[in-house]
Amino acid sequence: MGFVRGVHKVSDVLDKVMEAVIVFMLLAMVAVTGAQVVCRLLNHALAWSEELTRYLLIWSSMLGAGCVYKHSGHISIEVLQNAMPKPVKKAMKIIVQALCMILFAAIVVYGVQYYQRQGTQVSAAMKVPMRFVYLAIPIGCGSMFVHALDQFLGLVTGRDGSPAAPEKADVSADDTAKKEVQA
Repeated sequence: MGFVRGVHKVSDVLDKVMEAVIVFMLLAMVAVTGAQVVCRLLNHALAWSEELTRYLLIWSSMLGAGCVYKHSGHISIEVLQNAMPKPVKKAMKIIVQALCMILFAAIVVYGVQYYQRQGTQVSAAMKVPMRFVYLAIPIGCGSMFVHALDQFLGLVTGRDGSPAAPEKADVSADDTAKKEVQA
């Protein structure tokens, strides 16, 4: 059980760190794009701004995919799953998480191999090694693997790995408001 709690804690910490990094990247994109607009108004374009913004978008997308996976926010079709009895539904969720872990692990392995092959290629404007841009793929999928493992272990051990449904939070808030009005 210590391993399961450890994985859950790592997943939670990873999610918070990724959220902070993504916010920083989005703010940097806004600042760079704003600086580019101002510089163009002054007839002096920044040669590197578009490239930097593109690379920040790539990184924030890959890291954001992990955060969305953690909170079960990716699109899914659950018609078949919802039509099944509870034990079958749980088994299907476990299989889906296992398949996702296999996919994420494969992407990490091939992403690292691709990263290693990008030895001398550099970006056009900033002269940044492209391997650092491509590194977003294995890091993003690595975070999704950790979150999938957390959800998988949660399902196997009986701790449901899915986040609390927003409807439940709204119901409890409504109940609290009704109690306050009645008091």
